[in-house]
Amino acid sequence: MKNNLNDVPQIYELLKYIGYVIAAITLWYKDTIAIKFGIKKNNKELEKNSLNNLQQNMDLYQEFVDDIDERYKARIERLQAEFEESFGKLQAELSVLKEVNKQLNNLIEKQKKTIQKYVEKYGELE
Repeated sequence: MKNNLNDVPQIYELLKYIGYVIAAITLWYKDTIAIKFGIKKNNKELEKNSLNNLQQNMDLYQEFVDDIDERYKARIERLQAEFEESFGKLQAELSVLKEVNKQLNNLIEKQKKTIQKYVEKYGELE
C-alpha cells in the first residue's frame, strides 16, 4: 500500500500531462475545424459574390436587350413613317404624271386629226 501512496503524485503529474495533450489536441482540431468552417464560409461568400455578379451581368444584359429593342422599334416606326410619307408623295406625283400623260395623249390625237385633215386636203408630203 505504501507503494500506491507514493505513486499518487506521479499519477497526478501524469494526468496533468495527459490533460495538456488532450487540450492541445482539442485546440489543434478546434483550429482545424474553424479553418474548415472559415474556408466553407469563404467559399460560400465567393459563391454568393459570383451569383451576385452573374445576376448583375444578367440585369445589364437585359437592359442592353431592352434598350436595343426600344431603339429598333423607334427606328422601325420612324422608317415606316418616312416610307408612308414618301409613298404618299410618289402616289401624288404618279397621279400628276398620269394626268399629264392623258393630256399629252389627247394632244397627240388632236395633232393626228389635224395632220390627217392636211393630208386629205393637200396630200402626202414627199
